[in-house]
Amino acid sequence: MIPTVAKGTLRLCAACLVSGCATAGTSVVGAPVQVSPDAALGSVVSVQATPGNLQRAVARSTGPTRFVLAAGHYYLAPTTFTDSTCGNCESADTPVPANYGLLLRGRHIELVGSSADSVIIYTNAGYGILFDGCDSCSLRGVTITGGTRDTDGRATSGAVVVRRGHVALDSCSIRDNIGDSATVAKVIVGIAGVVGRERSDIHISNCSIRRNSWDGIALYRGARAEIRDNVIDGVDKAAGGRVGGGRGVGIGLTWDADAIVERNLVTRYWKGIGVFGDARAVIRHNVVEDILTWGIAYWGAETGGPVATIEQNIVYLSGACGAMIERNAPDTGVEPGRFSRNVLVRTTQAQRYDSGEPYCPQRPIARIKVPARFAVSGNLVYDVRQPGDWVQEPTSSVDELKASASPLVARLRRSPALRSARFFSEYWNSL
Repeated sequence: MIPTVAKGTLRLCAACLVSGCATAGTSVVGAPVQVSPDAALGSVVSVQATPGNLQRAVARSTGPTRFVLAAGHYYLAPTTFTDSTCGNCESADTPVPANYGLLLRGRHIELVGSSADSVIIYTNAGYGILFDGCDSCSLRGVTITGGTRDTDGRATSGAVVVRRGHVALDSCSIRDNIGDSATVAKVIVGIAGVVGRERSDIHISNCSIRRNSWDGIALYRGARAEIRDNVIDGVDKAAGGRVGGGRGVGIGLTWDADAIVERNLVTRYWKGIGVFGDARAVIRHNVVEDILTWGIAYWGAETGGPVATIEQNIVYLSGACGAMIERNAPDTGVEPGRFSRNVLVRTTQAQRYDSGEPYCPQRPIARIKVPARFAVSGNLVYDVRQPGDWVQEPTSSVDELKASASPLVARLRRSPALRSARFFSEYWNSL
């Protein structure tokens, strides 16, 4: 069990920019807090309040330890290292040069701030906060910002990166991790909000993940996650060669990642929620809106066999198809999932995608290759474009939409993460 603040907690006062600072970003706010030894922790040392000491203290700790961060701005110095594996390469056994801001290893290590508004960590690194082999660890009540894109395009740069271990992220703000524009333009891949790597188990809840230059949440080989009650907002909706927030996928699962995705708002991204390759997912009660291309994708590429239950989601205002379903892999006997009881409104809005390339046919549900036993049923479609020669999706009248979708709308509106969705304030209220 992790000790309480009174028993063995290390309290770190942050550096902040205030009058009287000897050096910007390194002044002490308050006196160092003395902490008492605890049998579970062993010898505990008081920690002087500087950003450099935060890094050194964490580096020395293998837990159980709770680091309580006082209000202020923490500026991390990046450390160069070699990532021993590659999260998104054809061969996982590919070493990749990268940088991290803070490295956490061990058991029962917590970084806790009083609130994300008052504790702000500038990582200045590609792998901002790296949990590597951290069991029952957590990050709560802080802002993670100021990431720097690694120059090697194979690096899975992210504000928070988790590999091997169990980590909980709660009530955090992960924002404005854009990186150097020239570097991002060169390597294409930007900085993700949260990256799940091999043998990671992540719980992400009540977080605000905004204006990062790659996927909001990206899960790769062997990653598992429960993703609930988050706002994932690209803000800039950057497209083409632009460098800004909202590039990539709001939530992306690839290789053999596995996730439960519930009650999240995904908005102003290039793409919405994607289940790729051999990934598995339950995607339920999310709102995906104001997306440049597709809203939800179930896509096995050439050989993958994804498995996904996608039900009772709202997809509103997408440039290309509302959802796409394509799996080419042969039936293995495993139930492939279903796409049911979703609401798709004002999809297929961008005429530049009317050819169907490079994303999907302009249909609210693009049924490119639906696997056997994958049910597509009970969905509500309204106010959509359906150009071209593909078979058209049946649509509902406004009365049918209101009658059938009202229970789902009422339920989702009660979720704090979904309350700000434009679908409710701008569209549903006007029907």
